[in-house]
Amino acid sequence: MKIRTHPRIGAICVGDEVYSYRYHLFARVEAVFPAAVCVKIAAIGGVHPLELTLIPQLWRADDIENLSVCRYCGGRSDLSLERETGIPFRVCAHCRIVPPQEHRYVQWRWW
Repeated sequence: MKIRTHPRIGAICVGDEVYSYRYHLFARVEAVFPAAVCVKIAAIGGVHPLELTLIPQLWRADDIENLSVCRYCGGRSDLSLERETGIPFRVCAHCRIVPPQEHRYVQWRWW
């Protein structure tokens, strides 16, 4: 039996930023697997003195969105933030000129 890669994982590379809809966090990808990504989350230790530790976590492909590509077309060139606050979704120069009412949601991406 052949292991198939989840469609969302195909465009994710090590170093990309991903957003987890489940945890409402975003983090940098450390490793990519066929159906999940490994990220490291910073956590504050409870013992005195307080220290910041990095905890690895696996996030499922169904629960994440890649923030390092254009939200609408998946391109990686000439990206800018869609909004200045909130989740840092990015949009390329080509998709910035498309009016918002013409964007459509297809499968896992906005088009």
